[in-house]
Amino acid sequence: MAVTSMQKFKNYQDGCEVTLPGFVADEPICVKLKRVSMLAMAQAGRIPNALLTAAAELFKNGINLEKAQDGEDFKQIAETMTVIARESLVEPTYAELEEAGVGLTDTQLLYIYNFCQTGVDALKSFRKEQEGDADHRDGASVPKKTKRTNGH
Repeated sequence: MAVTSMQKFKNYQDGCEVTLPGFVADEPICVKLKRVSMLAMAQAGRIPNALLTAAAELFKNGINLEKAQDGEDFKQIAETMTVIARESLVEPTYAELEEAGVGLTDTQLLYIYNFCQTGVDALKSFRKEQEGDADHRDGASVPKKTKRTNGH
C-alpha cells in the first residue's frame, strides 16, 4: 500500500457529501461534512470548558442518555453535539443555517455526531436499522372508521 499523498489529506478537510434525514419524512437532505476530532477540538479550546466533561463522556461512552443524571447533563450533551455540528458542517455552514433560521433536528445532530466518530459507512448501517422500523408511527395504518368491541 502506498503512502497517502498530502493532497489527499487536504481533500479530506474539504468534506464529503452526506445524506441526512430531512425535516419531513421521505425528503432527505444532502450536506457536506468533514470528520472532526473531539480530542483536537478540546485541545484547541473549541469545546467550552463547561462542556468538557460532557464531551469526554461522549467520547468515552458514545451517546448514553441513561447515564445523564439530570437535566443539566442532558443539556450539556445537546450543547456538545451542537458544537460538533458547528465544526463539521462545511456546506451549508452551521452559521448559514442559523442565519436562515433553520435549526437541526435531534436526528440530524445524531447523524452528524455518528459521522464524525465513525465515518459515512457507519451511517449506512444506521439507515438500514431505521428502514426496518415498521411500527407505523405515522398513523397511516390506522383505519379511518373504528370498530366498537364489547367490554372495552
